[in-house]
Amino acid sequence: VFQAYLDENVFGEKGKQVPNAGLQLSFVGTLGLCFEHSMAPLSEVIRSTRGAKTVLFVGTILIFGGLTVASFAKEIWHLYLSQSILFGTGTSFLFSTIQTVIPHYFPRNPGLVLGGIASGASVGSLLIPLLATMINDKLGIQWTYRILGCANLIIDILACMIIKDHSHNTNIRSEEKSSKSTMIRLDVFKNKNYCIWCLSAFIQVAAYFIPLFIIPSYAAYTGLSDSKGASLVSIISAAAFVGRISAGFIADRIGPVNISIIFTSIAGLSCLVIWPFSFTYSTLIGFAVVFGLTSGAYYSLGSPIAASILKTEQFSSGVTITLLIVGISVFGPSLASAIDTAGVSDEPYFTFKMFTGTVTIISAVITIWLKFSMKHSILAKV
Repeated sequence: VFQAYLDENVFGEKGKQVPNAGLQLSFVGTLGLCFEHSMAPLSEVIRSTRGAKTVLFVGTILIFGGLTVASFAKEIWHLYLSQSILFGTGTSFLFSTIQTVIPHYFPRNPGLVLGGIASGASVGSLLIPLLATMINDKLGIQWTYRILGCANLIIDILACMIIKDHSHNTNIRSEEKSSKSTMIRLDVFKNKNYCIWCLSAFIQVAAYFIPLFIIPSYAAYTGLSDSKGASLVSIISAAAFVGRISAGFIADRIGPVNISIIFTSIAGLSCLVIWPFSFTYSTLIGFAVVFGLTSGAYYSLGSPIAASILKTEQFSSGVTITLLIVGISVFGPSLASAIDTAGVSDEPYFTFKMFTGTVTIISAVITIWLKFSMKHSILAKV
């Protein structure tokens, strides 16, 4: 929503006519995603010394400040500083803290709880573009940023008031204060299973974002309207809401690694079997539903899988480092685009379909390797 409006009316043909404005604006979202994942270690350092509430409060201020400053942007690089760096860092602080703190309160059903939390992002992806469009049409892009900033401020302050460190985390934190080296425990890399999981997560997320970026333009290529192309992204988000909760719920019963294998395999197959033959709106809806239901399993299962692999005192560092590693994989769409530009296939978008499906299946195979590394039985609950 923001990129399209800014490209057309502010920095594009109807505005300042900045050269390659669309390309420059596309990096606002990519850079933001990178910061959303990669700032988790800084979040963990602050949480280790000052507690979860401090991290949440700082994250809230950064989100509010980032959106507010973005409303005054006059140049594209202003958006890099505000919407990408400030907002992205604030989002990282909130997300990584919740991922490490919440599971300690629900030891019996961590998958379901984290699935519910992850599904909240899907609801946001579904509703915020609609709300932003309505506000933008009536008040303009500047007030859209400001109103969303104020809404985030109110909601996030409530989170700051409710969430606190678990008593066990508090004890660990007091020990960590005496040694900075324990803020981020690099000894997690001595655990072979953790390294396998990081590799699987990295590859899985690298493929996850590709359909989200490509589907609108692919829909236009098949002759569909822009509104139908945008609706497909909303359908993926709506399906992800159900899929992430379902993944967490089932994972508590058969194991997070097992359900990750199942969901990731289905997501990969949908890209290889359904997407290549989807040239109508109805078939694209079918692909969007299947992919949306199964592709976001990492966001529900990442923390439960880390908990099943690592010692309790390593858990928060393990989740933090995984988020940092996954942050690099947000450039997956750029890699797929580079391969497509190289002319691997004459059929438009075929490279994106094959790359997404193949990479996702590879992630599932690596997760199978993780399963048998943890338990040698195919029926084991892991």
